[in-house]
Amino acid sequence: MNSPDRPRQSLLLTLACLVILVAGLKASGSVLLPFLLSILIAVLAMPLVRWLQGMRVPGGLAVSLTVLLLLGLFMGFGVVVGTSVNDFSEKLPEHQAAVQAKLDQLGTEFAMPEVGEWLDAGAAMSFAGQVLNELVGVVSNLFLILLTTVFILLEAAGVPAKLRSAFPGDENPLQKASAVGRSVQAYLGVKTLMSLGTGACVTVLVGAMGLSHAVLWGLVAFLLNYVPSIGSIIAALPAVLLAVAELGPGSALLILLGYLVINTVIGNVIEPRVMGRKLGLSPLVVFLSLIFWGWVWGPAGMLLSVPLTVMVKIILEGQDGTRWIGVLLGPEAESRESRQS
Repeated sequence: MNSPDRPRQSLLLTLACLVILVAGLKASGSVLLPFLLSILIAVLAMPLVRWLQGMRVPGGLAVSLTVLLLLGLFMGFGVVVGTSVNDFSEKLPEHQAAVQAKLDQLGTEFAMPEVGEWLDAGAAMSFAGQVLNELVGVVSNLFLILLTTVFILLEAAGVPAKLRSAFPGDENPLQKASAVGRSVQAYLGVKTLMSLGTGACVTVLVGAMGLSHAVLWGLVAFLLNYVPSIGSIIAALPAVLLAVAELGPGSALLILLGYLVINTVIGNVIEPRVMGRKLGLSPLVVFLSLIFWGWVWGPAGMLLSVPLTVMVKIILEGQDGTRWIGVLLGPEAESRESRQS
């Protein structure tokens, strides 16, 4: 076999493996999505477990108390989401027709009849409902998610001992694993708090303006705040379109300005100060991640794509051999900081 053929065959083999991997991910989405959600929940819950253990609560009891808290939060979240989604889904055809009619009317008044063709109100409204329906579908596997979270939390407590046994006399693997874990927890914790703040502010804003389904738009803003750059735009679009039909162009413009202020203050002022070192992604990576995971797992994959990609980036940056990949995934400013350090 000629040596020049080996790189070509290696490339073909790699591409074939990638195709098989993607096909497997796409086919096993119903199983993997709850598992990935369990990992994210376990990462967020681990500081609480460690705090309880620091208060001399036994490990098993600390995990049980944490899971009971998670169960209560899940049930409350599920009731709110289910009620909002059902109400919105029942009125979706009416909202679509009203928004499209208002856009056509405004286009005629301003001698721009093509406005109604540029903005597909039905698609924007349907997307918001589809995202939440996908979320309801994932949360419906509540027992599987919580059970998996319990095992992850129990297993995580024994990871340091396993690393010490696997690498006796070498603290480097344990230090790297701890550093990666802290970075992931810090990012997800801050991002979740900022998303909660964004959702609460949006709920107050649209509720004060008199827009229907205020809780729904707050939930959409909370979820899509995990997607940087374009998440806030996607979250605002259906609410603003509905405001055009229900409240008029003036009120819709005020709601749009409110979205801009909320996302600018929280995303560009508060979040960087709280998070410290920015653990962001390149806008191109965000866009490609949304397209890829949206194609693989639908709207639920789009919601999980950025947090999972950030976790992968942090893990890659924690290893000397793969640090360059993590730097390439980050924004330009972060790359400059890496070169200076």
